[in-house]
Amino acid sequence: MVWRETGIMDERLRFIVDWLSDEETMIELCAAYGISRKTGYKWLGRYRAFGPEGLHDLPRAPLNHGRATALDVVERIVATKETHPLWGPKKIVARLKRTAPELVWPSASTVGAILARHGLVRARKRPRLRACGNGPWPQAERPNAVWTGDHKGWFQTADGWRCDPLTVMDASSRYLLALEATGSTAHAEAWPVFERLFEEHGLPDRFRSDNGSPFASAGVTGLTPLAVRFIKLGITLERIAPGKPQQNGRHERFHLTMLPLAKEPEADRTAQAKAFEAFRRSYNEERPHEALAMDTPAQHYRPSQRAMPRTPCEPEYPQEAAVRQMRHNGEIRWNGGFVYVSQSLAGEAVAASETEDGQWLLSFHAHPLGIIDTRRMKLVRHSAAPTEPLGAAADA
Repeated sequence: MVWRETGIMDERLRFIVDWLSDEETMIELCAAYGISRKTGYKWLGRYRAFGPEGLHDLPRAPLNHGRATALDVVERIVATKETHPLWGPKKIVARLKRTAPELVWPSASTVGAILARHGLVRARKRPRLRACGNGPWPQAERPNAVWTGDHKGWFQTADGWRCDPLTVMDASSRYLLALEATGSTAHAEAWPVFERLFEEHGLPDRFRSDNGSPFASAGVTGLTPLAVRFIKLGITLERIAPGKPQQNGRHERFHLTMLPLAKEPEADRTAQAKAFEAFRRSYNEERPHEALAMDTPAQHYRPSQRAMPRTPCEPEYPQEAAVRQMRHNGEIRWNGGFVYVSQSLAGEAVAASETEDGQWLLSFHAHPLGIIDTRRMKLVRHSAAPTEPLGAAADA
């Protein structure tokens, strides 16, 4: 039997008042209100225990049920989120399964609900990502096949120091090789970072970057002192097309991951460098990566088998190539005149090889520099770099 529809709380209060008046027995009172004695005694007991507030309906959901997540599991989920506030439910589950595989962990959706109940997630507008392509080059099938590099947009630390972070990553394993607190994009700051990386990890086969400093210049050759060093070490340069950041999309995506570091700068350069290194270690060794089946980059990266040489190798040019020594001002002597090539190559030996169509292709080691325009005595861009080595056309 149920209470009459005159207002459940009003009926229950009147029932208690009539009982307290002691004019009717419980049997008579329950019959008058159309309820069972069991129901009458239940609300009388609630009133004695909690007063009028006890007459409200209690939540019908069980306090505990068979599918509830164990308290210790919840605590570890919350602790992991507090330690890694930028991680989402998928990464948290992957991390917990790796550190404690003997436990049964809930799904990512359940973890998300747990974090929401603890106020550890909030709705946010996701940035619109450009397509993360791999450009016109072959995929990096193994570690050190391709390294990518870039400078993250600069910001200031609390003391006003300008931080222009230099980031270097292995394209295959997503291993973050460097997250360096440099103060500019100058060669003098970049080369020591790469020199250390080459000594620690060996040399990559190829290096991909944009066309900005210190990786490239606006000249015909696009060379900078850093690019010259790479070429002399046998590293093939891959430069994305201007205005096509999606050709280095994985690196662009990483910069979004590290964006919170720039939004919350440290006190000074030293503190910022420590924060960067802590982030790098966590990114490599703790943070699961979806593209790696929730493994960490450190589980997939291996050092290169190409060790950093003590001295760079001298270029080996074909016998039929016309070898020229670069002058101090970046010019070479050609047909009785001078052709400007690049100041970055001062003192280096370059070679010109005649192509099938009668042009002269100028190269430095295996890197094509451009075509010598013999009529205007200037170097012009080579629209399509040859895939065959120097002298191959002559040999054919």
